[in-house]
Amino acid sequence: RCLRISIPFSCWSSASGRNIQVIIEYETTGDCSALQWLPPSQTSGKNYPYLFTQCQAIHARRLLPCMDCTGVKFTYEAR
Repeated sequence: RCLRISIPFSCWSSASGRNIQVIIEYETTGDCSALQWLPPSQTSGKNYPYLFTQCQAIHARRLLPCMDCTGVKFTYEAR
């Protein structure tokens, strides 16, 4: 599926001096290969699990909707 967001020229022209914030809500599944867990027994404190990301090649697209190529960069915040 393709997501298209139309932004009026007045919002993104360099003369406007404005930043644009786009918020996209999404979910992933337990089969997401970009997210991996270590059980508490494999962490230094042995009390809590540890979540880490593995965003190589195809994995990033399984974590969040994005262009997965080195020429396209962006920042994001996940909650």
